[in-house]
Amino acid sequence: MKKGFTLLEILITVILFAVLLGFTVPKFISLIHKAQEGSTKHELVKLRTAIAAYYGENQGVYPTDDLGSLVPRYIESVPQAHIPGLEPSNRVSAGTYETAFTKTGGWAYVNDPADPRFGDVFVNSDKEDSYGKAWHTH
Repeated sequence: MKKGFTLLEILITVILFAVLLGFTVPKFISLIHKAQEGSTKHELVKLRTAIAAYYGENQGVYPTDDLGSLVPRYIESVPQAHIPGLEPSNRVSAGTYETAFTKTGGWAYVNDPADPRFGDVFVNSDKEDSYGKAWHTH
């Protein structure tokens, strides 16, 4: 008598694994996106802290460039923003709020002293995070 699995047993096992993967893969992808969001929000805090330090040391004046003046004195480098659906980027779009907010990923920085949002940095995306909040409002 041969020992081994029947075709029916193998088929049931494969179907069971497929069902289990169907439940775990989406959850795993969701966890990856949340980890990326957390990292991006942390990097945003670091950028804002560096801008505040610059502001404090420069008699109440914000940087008027693309945040390159923060490196290396206030931050080691401009960090990457990881936004699901966009390529990770450390690119800074600068200008007025309307011209800096290109929705292309990376960061947007309002470097125009005439703009009421002068000195504000935010994630350059109109997408929403996993909690349904627009990225550029963080």
